[in-house]
Amino acid sequence: MKFIKLEILNLASLDREEGETIHFTSGALGESNIFSIVGPTGSGKSTILDAICLALYNRAPRYPRKKGDRNQNIEIYGTPEEGERNRLAPTDSRNILTRGRKEGYSKLTFRANNGLVYRAEWYVRFQRVKYENVRTALYLLGSKEGRPTEEEADWSTLPELIGLDYDQFLRTVLIAQGSFANFLTAKENERYELLEKLIGCEEQYALIAAGIKQQRDLAQQAYQAVTADFAAFEKDLIGSEEELQLLADRIKQLEEEDRKAKAELSAVTEALAWYVADDQQRRNIARYEEAFLGARQRLYAIKGDVDRLRLHDATLPAVDLYKAMRTAEHNRARMGTELERITKQRTEKERLLEEENRRQTELTQMAAGAGKEVEQMKPHIDRARIIKGELAAASLSVKEKQEAQTVAEKAIQKADQQVADNAAAIVKAERKQKKAEESLAVLRKEVEARSGQLAAAVETATAAYEKERGKADGMDALALQEAKSKAEHRQHNLKEAIRIRRAMTTNQQALDKGAETIATLTDRNKAIEASIAQLTIEKLSEELETLRKTHTLMTSDHWEAHRAGLEEGAACPLCGSTHHPYQDQQVFASVVSEFTQLIEDKQHTLEAQRTEKEKLNREKSQNEGRLKSLTENARLLTDEQGRLEKEWGELPTQGTTGWSEDVEELLSMQEAVAEAVVKASKALADYNTLVKEIDRLRQAKDLATEAQGKYQQQADQQVKKAENLCADAQASLLTERGKTDNLVKQQEEKRQALQQATAAWEKAVAEVREKEAAIKAEIEEMDPNALEQRLTKAKAEADEAVVKQGEVIGKIREAITGLAGRLETMAKEMDNEQKQHDHARQQLADWITAYNEDSSHPTLLSLDDIARLYAATDPWEEIRERLQRLTENLTKAETTLQNERRTNIEHQQKRPDRNKEVLLARKAELEGLSSTELTDAKARMQRHETAKQRMGALFEKRQEAEQRKMEWEQIADAIGSEGRTLRKIAQCYTLRFLIEHANVEIRKFNSRYELMQVKNSLGIRVIDHDRADDVRDTTSLSGGETFIVSLGLALGLSALSSRNLSFENLFIDEGFGTLDPDTLSTVIDALAMLQSSQGKKVGVISHTDTMSERITTQIRIVKNGNTGSSHIEIYPQ
Repeated sequence: MKFIKLEILNLASLDREEGETIHFTSGALGESNIFSIVGPTGSGKSTILDAICLALYNRAPRYPRKKGDRNQNIEIYGTPEEGERNRLAPTDSRNILTRGRKEGYSKLTFRANNGLVYRAEWYVRFQRVKYENVRTALYLLGSKEGRPTEEEADWSTLPELIGLDYDQFLRTVLIAQGSFANFLTAKENERYELLEKLIGCEEQYALIAAGIKQQRDLAQQAYQAVTADFAAFEKDLIGSEEELQLLADRIKQLEEEDRKAKAELSAVTEALAWYVADDQQRRNIARYEEAFLGARQRLYAIKGDVDRLRLHDATLPAVDLYKAMRTAEHNRARMGTELERITKQRTEKERLLEEENRRQTELTQMAAGAGKEVEQMKPHIDRARIIKGELAAASLSVKEKQEAQTVAEKAIQKADQQVADNAAAIVKAERKQKKAEESLAVLRKEVEARSGQLAAAVETATAAYEKERGKADGMDALALQEAKSKAEHRQHNLKEAIRIRRAMTTNQQALDKGAETIATLTDRNKAIEASIAQLTIEKLSEELETLRKTHTLMTSDHWEAHRAGLEEGAACPLCGSTHHPYQDQQVFASVVSEFTQLIEDKQHTLEAQRTEKEKLNREKSQNEGRLKSLTENARLLTDEQGRLEKEWGELPTQGTTGWSEDVEELLSMQEAVAEAVVKASKALADYNTLVKEIDRLRQAKDLATEAQGKYQQQADQQVKKAENLCADAQASLLTERGKTDNLVKQQEEKRQALQQATAAWEKAVAEVREKEAAIKAEIEEMDPNALEQRLTKAKAEADEAVVKQGEVIGKIREAITGLAGRLETMAKEMDNEQKQHDHARQQLADWITAYNEDSSHPTLLSLDDIARLYAATDPWEEIRERLQRLTENLTKAETTLQNERRTNIEHQQKRPDRNKEVLLARKAELEGLSSTELTDAKARMQRHETAKQRMGALFEKRQEAEQRKMEWEQIADAIGSEGRTLRKIAQCYTLRFLIEHANVEIRKFNSRYELMQVKNSLGIRVIDHDRADDVRDTTSLSGGETFIVSLGLALGLSALSSRNLSFENLFIDEGFGTLDPDTLSTVIDALAMLQSSQGKKVGVISHTDTMSERITTQIRIVKNGNTGSSHIEIYPQ
């Protein structure tokens, strides 16, 4: 970032009317690497830095607040005065506006780090009795076609554009020395707060501590949540493989039963839908039949209207002729009435013409009289107008003399009041002087007593602080924290060792038991396969089939008739035997009985073997399912065992030896390890408690010291104020006594001036009265101009009335001529209408004759019939539309009825086999079947599977959550309460970096001094190379030495704060007066070198003459006498 130009108008003492402009990149400032800002105290040197900050941040070192908050330091009882109500707070930036000026601004043009040029503006305005809100703006400057351009940008983005916020800008670009001198001489336990303020990280450590605490709480909550989930899923596991298999078989059986029931229910529902559709179709047919009959009835009901409509349509030509005849009669009657009305109008117009001619004669005579009166009054009006001009001049003189008299009266009144006020002021000043002297004496006694009390309080607080601080000497927070962390890590590792060894033992036992069960089930399946192989189900089935066929043949009717026809000794046609033992029915029945018993025995044997085979197969299937589950479980356990062995191998060892593999031995170590953790935690907690107590006592000491300093400052101010009041009172008394003689002399002079003014006024009044009497003699009380205007207006109005009357008469004559023409025209029109009437009447008579002669018409018509048809008001188009609509409705209703009847015939062909009542009963029976058992069984199986899957995933997740919880707990314990331990450790590292940067800058000034950091603390020492590298305390430095070291710290912080950003301007405020000439010269040379080393142009604010002589390029703030205003000059010109 590089400053180009600064424009200022009416800020503090810089109130030049055309404003001030400082060009940083051209002229003397552009050519120099270093310049100084010089001028007397109060001239406005710091105003330049304030203007830069206001333009960029709407804040400044002297005005840190953005908004115009009212002054909160004064409590006013009752209603405040207008001035107090509108007064700004002392830190409001609008206070910088020059008193008495209405507006002011600061405009800074700069080149940003992105290479673009911007102008930031800050504008304030004072309106009537109060300030308006500050207005800010930002413009991007450029050029287009050789012309400069401005594009408005977002002012609020300036911190992002610059790369620094307000506080960082003050540390990087505007450097104040006092803060670093305080930091350098502060005690170790006080320095970290100052360092936080300088670096700008007061709130960061508290935020970090809060964030770590939040992470610890989240880790604990996550561990509790995953543990609860693990326990919840564990309850849903099924205990044994046998129970799991039985549940699966039952689900399969219930699903098959449910499938069959749903299929039958679907068929029943479909059959019932036929009956629903049939009922609906029957209702539709009844409704459509009713609609058809209604449509036909409605069409018949308008038969009379339809007949009349047909007659109307047939006689339309005759009705039109009758209408033409009636129209001609009506028009002729109307014209006769109009002819009579126009005749009356013509007579009236002729009478009105005679009256208007008489009126015109009268108006002509009145106009002649008005002209004569104007000629008679003209001389009097002219003389009155001359006198009136003289009267106006005399009246103006009276007014001037009266104003002079009033001024003189006020002057004598003011002089009298001033004399009286002077006497009262002398008395008041004498009382005020006496009161101020008495108050000063009382105040000095009070200050002496209170100062003693505060000094004793500071001494007591310091002693208590030093006592507790001494207890902390030799204690190392880092060592205590490291010891606690080691103990906790050892305790954590011991817990992990116990967990791993226990899990490995449990897994191995499960593996061994699973292997035994697998071997048992495998042997059992082999035995089952051998038993199944010994069964003769197929052989028995074939034998049974043969016996059943033989039994069927033996007992058939055909073979029974054949046996009855056999004869002993005769050959059987089938087998050829001549002996027939089964011809005897009793013998045959006995054989059949034995044969039937043999079939039943074979059937029983076959069914028994089938049952046995089914039982063995089911057992074998269950065993195979268990074998599969056990094998998978064994694989998972083996993988888990491998993972545990890997964890055991990666587990950190204790000292030089590993952990014992004996769980009991590990358990015996827990108590000792836990005691070590408690001991280390207690040591760290005791140290933190001591640190807190030291901090509390330090704060108490600081508060006491601050209270002492504040009171001493306030007391000095109060005493000085009281002394000033005494001096002011004495000066006021002398001033008032010196005014008395001069005020009395002025009083007498102003009384004589009043007498002279009164005499002049009386003379002017007499002259005015004389002129008023002269005007009255000419034209009475009237104004000459108004009288002349009235007479002229009256003559003009009379002439205009004569002209207008002539126009009225002309219009009446024109109207009479027009009426005569209309009478003639209407007589001709009446003859035409009579001819049209006679022609239409003859045509109508011919039409009626032709109609009556036509035999197709059922009735004869007369002229009266046509007249009635003409007069008829029937809604013919409505009747015609109704006829069409009802005809269409009848056709639609008939079509709909026929379609529905055909649909119902087709529907009857698909009638179900069972009636509706049977189907409804079966549907209710099927719907009543409960699926609760199937749902519960599936839910139980789903819970088991979900639990099995989730527990596998949760096992590792629980371990990770536990590890994360322990890590965040250790981190939270390590940073201490509210991050205090972290703050001190981090500040140690920050101080180290700051000292490294500061030493680079100090070596440029003087190689004698080098800063060093006391190890693991915020302590600072100074290495004096000229004293054999003697390590000195910072409090032993002289004023000049302190300035050099402080300046190095300031420049180091500037370099540290700017990071990777480029800032080509640096302003340093005061502090050079403590340096000897040689050191001052060295410092100035080093600051000038910042242009080449860091690319910075340095501006230095100082009052010292040596600085002015040494730095020849200057921004001079020159006071304009004793007016309180200043202006800027750049030197050399």
